[in-house]
Amino acid sequence: MATKVTGIRSSYSGEVLEIPYSDKIILAVGEEVIFKDAEDKEEYGIVEFLNRDPIDAATISFTSKVLRKATANDIQKVDGNIDKAKVAMDKCKETISRMALDMAVFRTGYSFDGSSVHFMFTSEDRVDFRDLVKELARVLKKQIHLKQIGPRDKAKMVGGYGKCGRPLCCSTWLGKLESINMEMVRAQALENKGSSKLSGSCGKLLCCLKYEVESYRHLRKGLPRMGSLVVAKKSTALKPDEKLKVFAIDILNQRVKVSTENGEVHTLKVEEIEQLNSKK
Repeated sequence: MATKVTGIRSSYSGEVLEIPYSDKIILAVGEEVIFKDAEDKEEYGIVEFLNRDPIDAATISFTSKVLRKATANDIQKVDGNIDKAKVAMDKCKETISRMALDMAVFRTGYSFDGSSVHFMFTSEDRVDFRDLVKELARVLKKQIHLKQIGPRDKAKMVGGYGKCGRPLCCSTWLGKLESINMEMVRAQALENKGSSKLSGSCGKLLCCLKYEVESYRHLRKGLPRMGSLVVAKKSTALKPDEKLKVFAIDILNQRVKVSTENGEVHTLKVEEIEQLNSKK
């Protein structure tokens, strides 16, 4: 039987920790808790989900567990850490600017006991931040942790709204991020849409390009390729021996747009054409 897990978003790291589900403490989604993390330290977090399959079974933290529901004193302590984190964020940005490092810090979190500060940043390249860690440790008098993540992981953590007007899939229900590539774009005949229409808030290809790609691949099997030559069947008003060039494909409606040698444009159903170079 697969292990069910509870997901807790850590105030320190900002990430969701998946721990084995237990009903010893009755919890609800959105509840504030104190839990033991993978390093056996007490941390504060918010319950994201309960008693469900893990996003990634390989990353379940079997040594972690919920210790208690957060008390008023716990929450007061966390509120104080949030104010300190804002100061630490400003110090970090100032230091990055002074050192001319190519990185953008977007999140800072204090550990529950206040001994460590966790910074998350994005960058186009790998960054040598050893001197930055030393300087922050000197200024803040805390143990410093820096973590670089990609733009898709940042969008998943920060959240927002997609082109459809709904909350981002990655930050609500999607779970593990899967690879999206241009082959999926071409399979759906979307390569001419432009990068701005195909990119999400993270700047990468939209995750939703994967949702219908298998259906498009199935529907596209009987359609000619872009730029290929076809002839119209006798059931149409076109000359049956005239070569027509395919310049647009409507996969869902199973239609193609073709141009004649004289430049005339016609829309034909797939059953109204015969392919001349389908083997290519």
